[in-house]
Amino acid sequence: MNRQGGAVRIFLYNWPSYVGAWIFSLVLLLASRFVPPLARQLAMIGAGLALTWSAVSLLVSYYVYDKSPLASGRWVAKLLDAQTASWAIVHAGLDAEVELDAVMPGRCVARLDIFDDRIMTAPSIARARARTAPSQGAIRCRPESLTLEDEACDAIVVAFTAHEIRDQGAREAFFDELRRCLRPGGKALLVEHLRDPANFLAFGPGYLHFVPRREWLRLASHAKLAIAKEARITPWVMALALERPR
Repeated sequence: MNRQGGAVRIFLYNWPSYVGAWIFSLVLLLASRFVPPLARQLAMIGAGLALTWSAVSLLVSYYVYDKSPLASGRWVAKLLDAQTASWAIVHAGLDAEVELDAVMPGRCVARLDIFDDRIMTAPSIARARARTAPSQGAIRCRPESLTLEDEACDAIVVAFTAHEIRDQGAREAFFDELRRCLRPGGKALLVEHLRDPANFLAFGPGYLHFVPRREWLRLASHAKLAIAKEARITPWVMALALERPR
């Protein structure tokens, strides 16, 4: 896959947050010269945290997207059945960080771009799409109405995409659609960062953009999808294989 490094992409997609953190730190450090000792200490701690989180988040992004097992895709086979004959990928205009055609069993039957600016409201995804060439062969559709026939495939991969659906009702409808499009025994493979301590330590307040694990489990239960397998690809990335019961 020919693309910029993970840390570079994360910075470009979120540059206002990084520049804001650096300006905030500079203002605190300058202001600390003119305030009482206690306020000076608090200002220096605040500046240090902002600078540390901005640096750590880029280092973690570099590891996750460029150096971790994520990009190799070797973890995919452990979560899906070898007899998977047909699969689809659902994204929001960005790649899955994995060359899925090289690691997925069976045949890709659809590539769906579900970007919808009504419910995917984070500025970072708009910047990401503006910097990314359109995915070849991707079909545009809405999260609540996937362009797939009933029981169309054995597996559907949704990597780093579902959290961009910010509306809870739309998320529920999306998971209902995943179930509809899976054959009995088929699996939806969900790959996401989580709103958890590991991602807080790495991304600071930015971890609020992610979704807690319990919400993914709730959505799976809502759509009557069973948890078949779960894995941590890195300390910051979770993969869930959700199965439609036979």
